[in-house]
Amino acid sequence: MAINFPRWRFIETLIQDAPDWKGVYVLWSRDAPLAVGHARGGADNIRSRLLAHLSRAGSAGMAQVTHYSWEICVNPLKREAQVAAQLGLARRPAPEPAWLARESS
Repeated sequence: MAINFPRWRFIETLIQDAPDWKGVYVLWSRDAPLAVGHARGGADNIRSRLLAHLSRAGSAGMAQVTHYSWEICVNPLKREAQVAAQLGLARRPAPEPAWLARESS
């Protein structure tokens, strides 16, 4: 499935119009994709995820975000992988289990 997402400015008034459905989203710096994320549905929806990112707009990396796009889909995790591959972005690595991070005694 090709990527043909409209883009909106990364500002609160436009994010408030994002859907409260499950799906995927892309954060952009002008024409360059920065990151792909997903929302699983329910309280974890596209709008809530974008608002969470906006609340960290001053943190490292987030200051570069100028636009966002989204797509509602049935399987957000699968679609996130497809979009990331099509945009040439690496998926976020799985978090390291806590037991691996501890030092052995």
